[in-house]
Amino acid sequence: MLDATFIFVWPTLAGPMDGPAIRVRDVKRTYESRKGFFFQEKVRTEALRGVDLEVARGELFGLLGPNGAGKTTLVKVLSTLLLPTSGSVEVLGIDVAKDPRRVRPRIGLVLGGERGLYNRISARENLRYFSDLYGVPPSQQGRRIDEVLATVGLTEAADRRVEEFSRGMKQKLHLARGILHEPELLFLDEPTIGLDPKSAREMRKLIRSLVAKGVTVLLTSHYMFEAEELCHRVAVLSRGRIVARDTVQGLRRLVGGDRTMEVEGYGFDDAELRALKALPGVSRVVTEEFGPRQRLTLRIRSMDLTTGEVAGLLRAHRGLEVKERRTTLEDVYLDLVEEEAS
Repeated sequence: MLDATFIFVWPTLAGPMDGPAIRVRDVKRTYESRKGFFFQEKVRTEALRGVDLEVARGELFGLLGPNGAGKTTLVKVLSTLLLPTSGSVEVLGIDVAKDPRRVRPRIGLVLGGERGLYNRISARENLRYFSDLYGVPPSQQGRRIDEVLATVGLTEAADRRVEEFSRGMKQKLHLARGILHEPELLFLDEPTIGLDPKSAREMRKLIRSLVAKGVTVLLTSHYMFEAEELCHRVAVLSRGRIVARDTVQGLRRLVGGDRTMEVEGYGFDDAELRALKALPGVSRVVTEEFGPRQRLTLRIRSMDLTTGEVAGLLRAHRGLEVKERRTTLEDVYLDLVEEEAS
């Protein structure tokens, strides 16, 4: 999770309005640290290893990846909190390394958790403080604070102390803070982590409403169903590299098709696995073991193959279960990350 407070200077010049909201070219970021006796040994860690990425204006783009993949580092680079070691980064047509002060007033960063809010004052007082930091003109602050409180559904709780808020209410206040200065581009770092289902659904609804108003959103998430539901396109980051980016449908095709069959039974042998892989349309077979029972997961490109044909090939097995479902983004993600790790 990220942790930072932006101090904005109101821009005097706007950046170019055409072109993508984000353009990243061959970006690398290396961290250096020391360890060993008297910290004499220098250690270099490559967090980003040649990332290329474009996000269109008005797009809701998902950035997925396991812990340590480089998601947080990339968002920090995009939001001007870190400089890239090499490569180029443009946000809203502005080079973030050369002119970060022009980028910051036009972007918002929304964090999860308890940090970044002042618990002993009210939601309204929090937003008044941040509106000063973000450079919202004093004549517009009252109106703008009322607008964002209404947008996130906190009008009735505006004058309550934040320490009385539930986690879901605090997350809404984080979002209100992030959009207070009407950013063109919003970075959302795990916006629904730890929320109950109702609060998470409300947060997703708020995110959709922002995109409908023309805000570009880059979302990081560990919840695959959330990214599948919200995002126009997604990128999968693994070991500091983007291993795939496309629409969810395009990624399904990349890993072997829209259809997935799951076969559960006992004692599948190598000959049976080879026969399954040879079936028309089968692009991938993954084996998992659950005690004495096994699960075979088949990615299927063809619409012709049926569950009956698969069951017929394995008819010698008692208690065989064969079912079909649509390939999910979670399936795609696990396939891609597994391939990268192998």
